[in-house]
Amino acid sequence: MRALQAIVPALLPLAQRFLHFCLPNCCLWCDFAVQRPAAQLCDYCQAALPRLYWPAGAHALQLPAVRRGLKSPLFDAVWSLSWYQQPWSHFISAWKLHQDLACGVMLRQQLARALPDWALHQHYDAISYVPMHRKRLRERGFNQSRQLAMTVACSTDLPLLDLFVAQSHLPHQLGASASARRAQLRRQFRLRPAVDGWTQLPRRILLVDDVLTTGATLNQLSRLLRKAGVQQIGVVTLAITPAPGVSTTLYASQAAYAAPALYSSPSPLSSPESNNLPK
Repeated sequence: MRALQAIVPALLPLAQRFLHFCLPNCCLWCDFAVQRPAAQLCDYCQAALPRLYWPAGAHALQLPAVRRGLKSPLFDAVWSLSWYQQPWSHFISAWKLHQDLACGVMLRQQLARALPDWALHQHYDAISYVPMHRKRLRERGFNQSRQLAMTVACSTDLPLLDLFVAQSHLPHQLGASASARRAQLRRQFRLRPAVDGWTQLPRRILLVDDVLTTGATLNQLSRLLRKAGVQQIGVVTLAITPAPGVSTTLYASQAAYAAPALYSSPSPLSSPESNNLPK
């Protein structure tokens, strides 16, 4: 039995390569075959994927396009892979609302690729995530925030704590205004009385969610953490929505608010194939 347990993990990469040779995955963006086993995007779409890059010491709260859209954020820093734009919005919606698990795998892969550059393990002691009410969990089958938090925990070697309970079942907040979100979230969450043997919460906690829009949900969770004595709160998301009416282009006049090397890769593909991409 022990010999079998040692052999099976060694054979899995070989089986994966053979399966990829016979039946390669189709790229989720362009539908052409991917070049690498287990990849969900081909190399060309991977290179064209719009991204936000965060040099050492830089994060999204330093950008006016983000800061102006958040009402008195109670968290200290935010790291996101991209603005909430195509194709990210398509992939996130397909994963959350249509249970497209391949999109979920791809999004977690993208997050895992970015995490080493952010060096979050140097600044935080533990990870938690936005909870989901049990009724919504039964409907969807998974909590996307928890799955993303598991990816962050695996990449950073930080403990994953189940800190919060969702006390009521809310309707989808997609498209809701900031005031409507804040009204819906009053008394929505509470801290668990005891968390995995922790008698006192860590001083520095990283919260994980899929999209940061108005910050209402993460502000509610941050308020609970602040009352419990947490001193530093960071946020990791797949995408972030800029403030209404604010350009996401980082001009020279904005560079004073962020590290000089902070930039976003171009968003649209300038090729005929881009006409066939998900809208």
